[in-house]
Amino acid sequence: MSANYYIRRRYRRRRYYVVNWTRLLLFIFTTLLAVIALILLFINLSRSALQYKADQFESEHLSMYFELEEEMNVPWHYLAAIDLAERIPPTGISRERSAAIALHLTGLEDEEQLPAALATYNDDKSFIRRVRNELKALSDLRAIYDNKVFPLFSGAEYSYEDGYGDARSYGGKRQHEGIDLMTDKGVPILSVCDGEVEKEGWNELGGYRLGIRGKDGIYYYYAHLSRYEGRPEEGDRVKKGQVIGYVGDTGYGPEGTTGQFLPHLHFGMYYGKEDELSAFNPYPFLKAWEK
Repeated sequence: MSANYYIRRRYRRRRYYVVNWTRLLLFIFTTLLAVIALILLFINLSRSALQYKADQFESEHLSMYFELEEEMNVPWHYLAAIDLAERIPPTGISRERSAAIALHLTGLEDEEQLPAALATYNDDKSFIRRVRNELKALSDLRAIYDNKVFPLFSGAEYSYEDGYGDARSYGGKRQHEGIDLMTDKGVPILSVCDGEVEKEGWNELGGYRLGIRGKDGIYYYYAHLSRYEGRPEEGDRVKKGQVIGYVGDTGYGPEGTTGQFLPHLHFGMYYGKEDELSAFNPYPFLKAWEK
C-alpha cells in the first residue's frame, strides 16, 4: 500500500474533544468544598481532643477561678472557658472581669442552661460554641480539681505558702517542685484521692516518701514522712482520705537521716510516668481542697 493510504488512515482516526467548561468548573468547585469540609472537620476533631494542663495556666489565675466558684457559686470551669473562648491574654484576666461574668451565670446548674445564662452577656451562637469546646478541653483539669481532700488531718494546725519554683541547693542547684505544709511531727497524712502506690521507700531528697498514681492520671508525691501507716508496697490500692503516713523531717542524707529541716509534708503533683515526670504547681489545688 502507498504511503498516502497510511496518512489518510491516520487522519481519519484523529479525535477532537470540546471541553464542557460548566461541568469542569462545577467539578473543581465541589472538590474544593469537599476538601474545605474535611479540613474543618479535622480542625474541630483536633480541638475537641485538646486537653489543657495545669501548667498552661498562671497559678494565680487558677486560684482566682477556684475562689470565685466558692464565693459566687459558679463552677470555675465556666469562667475559665469564657476567658479562653474570648482569647483573653494573661494580662487581661482579672478577678473583677471574672466576677462580673459570674453574675450572668448565677444559678447555672448544667451546660444545657448555658445559652440562656449567657444571653445577657454574649448571645452569639459561635461564641457559645467556642465556650462549649473549651469546656470539653478543661475536662482533665476538672478531674484533678474534683473529689479530692486536703492531705493533712483536719484537726492539725499547719501553715503553707506558694513556694513552688523556689531555689534549692542540696543535691545541686534545682527548683522546688512542690509545696511544703509546715506542721508538727506525727500529724497524719491523708491520700488526697483514690489511687495506687507507685513508689515507696527512702529517697535522699525526700526521705521516706510515697508516690501514688491517682485515678485522674496524676502522680501525687508525699515526702519527709516520719513513718508509714502499715507496710505500703508498690501496687497497693489506697482510698481518698486514707491515712498513708505521718509528718516528719526525714531526708537530705543516707537512709534514716533526720533533723536537717523543720518537720513538714512536701506535697508534689506531676504529669507523666516515673522516668518522665513533669511537675506543676499544687498550690491552687491545695487552697481549693482546704475549703
